[in-house]
Amino acid sequence: MFARAQVSVPSDVSVHLVATPNSGLVTGQPFLLTLSVTNHGPNPVTRLLLISTDFQEEFDSSIASNDCIDLGVVVTDGQSYHYNYWWYPTTEGMLDVGSTRECHITLGLSPLAPDTFEFGFAVPEFYEDLDSFNNFDSVILRRASATQLPALSPPALLTLLAGLLVAGASAARSTTGKYLS
Repeated sequence: MFARAQVSVPSDVSVHLVATPNSGLVTGQPFLLTLSVTNHGPNPVTRLLLISTDFQEEFDSSIASNDCIDLGVVVTDGQSYHYNYWWYPTTEGMLDVGSTRECHITLGLSPLAPDTFEFGFAVPEFYEDLDSFNNFDSVILRRASATQLPALSPPALLTLLAGLLVAGASAARSTTGKYLS
C-alpha cells in the first residue's frame, strides 16, 4: 500500500456551500449549488483541490451545468462505483489572502435520489492547511413529499383528539345501545 503525499497549504482556507433551494425538490427540478473557498491568510495559496462527497445516481446529469474553471467529475470504481466532483480553484491563478473564489453548479434530483441526503465539499485530507476544522461544508437536500401534512398547532391537535373521542364514544354507543364503561 502506498502512502499519499501531503500537500502543504501555507494558509488557512475555508469551504462554504449553499443550495438554493434545498428543500421541496422534485425530480428534474434544477437547484443551484454555490461553492466558495476563502483564503484567510497569512499567505497566498497557489495549489488547492476541493472534492465532493461520493454520489452515485442522486443527480440528473442531463441538466447539470456549471461556471467553474477546472471542475471535473471523477469516476471511482472500487467495491461499488461512485462519482465525485473535483474542483481546482487555483487553476485560474493564485488565491490571495482575503479573497474568495466561487463555483456555481446547477443540478437536479434523479428519480433514484433518496428523500433526504447530505452533499458536501472538502479540502482532501492529504492537503494540510493551518486550520482543518473549516475545510468542509455540506447541505441537506430534501425532496418534496406528496404525503407531507401541514403541522397542526397544539389547540388544533386537542380539538382533533376531542373529535376522535366523541366519534369513538358515538360509535361504541351505536353498536351496543349504551356507553361502554
